[in-house]
Amino acid sequence: MNHAEFRERIEACRQPGHCFIKWWGEDEALVDYEILDSFLRKIETIDGAAGFELFDMEGIWQVLTELDPDPLTREPAAAGEIIRWVWKDQSGKEHVTTFPFTPEGVMELMESEFFD
Repeated sequence: MNHAEFRERIEACRQPGHCFIKWWGEDEALVDYEILDSFLRKIETIDGAAGFELFDMEGIWQVLTELDPDPLTREPAAAGEIIRWVWKDQSGKEHVTTFPFTPEGVMELMESEFFD
């Protein structure tokens, strides 16, 4: 499928609130999550995309909790919600890192050492 066809399929499936895309390549070894608008801005540079799934914030939260390498919680904060990530370093010392519960905050978490 070419870039224009892939974009059309995404736009046809997109609903209000969808802000994330999980997409994969033809060999299925490549799976990635991105903010949907960022992905659409660079779609012409992506080769070999074969499929996708769209998520709203609750859907991406479900993905994060199912992957669950470390405990995550959502907590109220002054400006909305935050994600609280409790993790241990190599020496076993516990740390807590927080991220805003926004598309950008979720991506920051996903791009951190959360999946290492």
